Amino acid sequence: MSEIHIMPFQQKDTAEIVNLFYDTVREVNRADYSEEAIAAWAPEEGKENVLNEWRSSLLENQTFVARMKDQIAGFADIRAEGYVDRLYVHKDKQRMGIASDLLMEIEKWARKEDIPLIWTFSSITAKDFFERFGFELIGEENAERKGILLTRFKMKKMLIEE
Repeated sequence: MSEIHIMPFQQKDTAEIVNLFYDTVREVNRADYSEEAIAAWAPEEGKENVLNEWRSSLLENQTFVARMKDQIAGFADIRAEGYVDRLYVHKDKQRMGIASDLLMEIEKWARKEDIPLIWTFSSITAKDFFERFGFELIGEENAERKGILLTRFKMKKMLIEE
């Protein structure tokens, strides 16, 4: 098994990250979401917009990239207020510890920044993963994308005891 190297995001990674996101949503999340939901979540006609939006948001957020050899195997980002915005692992690199490594890197960064609580909106697919890492369910909701409702779960994890 290849070694996983976690490193800071570089702008040149954007296109590979967006492709990873599209491929992963379309393959991995298919088990938990309908074709319509997948098409709304990762619309082919919107790929250029995603590329442009993410180019800046991945730089604004604290973003980590997992590499195996010369390929991006996953990525995750967190906003300054503790919101874990994205965490995706390459469709062919599932269950290899990549998401775990990325989340540990995010938690380490958040603790260093004295962020007491991290939170996210998890997909159905990722909910068990977040629960295994100590996130608790706050509530279930439906997010609307292109007229389609996508089920997601608001989850949080305390990093600093109150």
